[in-house]
Amino acid sequence: MKKNRLFIGILLIGFGLYYLISKWQIPSLQIFTFWTTPLLITGIALLVQAFKGKESHYVFPGIVVLGFGIHFYAINHIKNWPNHWSVLTLIISIGMLFQSQKGKGDLLPGILLFIMSLFFLFNEKLTTMLSSLQSQVAYFQQYWPILIAVLGLYFLFSKK
Repeated sequence: MKKNRLFIGILLIGFGLYYLISKWQIPSLQIFTFWTTPLLITGIALLVQAFKGKESHYVFPGIVVLGFGIHFYAINHIKNWPNHWSVLTLIISIGMLFQSQKGKGDLLPGILLFIMSLFFLFNEKLTTMLSSLQSQVAYFQQYWPILIAVLGLYFLFSKK
């Protein structure tokens, strides 16, 4: 219990304020009454526990929960925020990268997921930008899933 004091304290304060603001309906604080606020509070509590409490295993879940909270809030409140599944995998990859830096994790899976997430997020924009190379791009778009699957099989079954 003593080890998780930061997490529990921030969580209780955050949820208490969340419900208080929701009940009192203060107009200037209504921005904090959306369903994403508990996600933000939980993510912040996990990250404080990770960095202040020196418990690196809370870094990944903290970044993922906070990132999902920010993403779901931004979808409804920021005009041009991308509502695409690759934003979620991008958040997960950022969590993996931070976890590998804070802990003893491997950096390669986080980097690969980050690159693939960016590719999927900007795939349509890249296609229009590269329209002058239309035949090459069309060929690549048709067969790149096979390339990714073969790479996955290699990593899955290689003995190195």
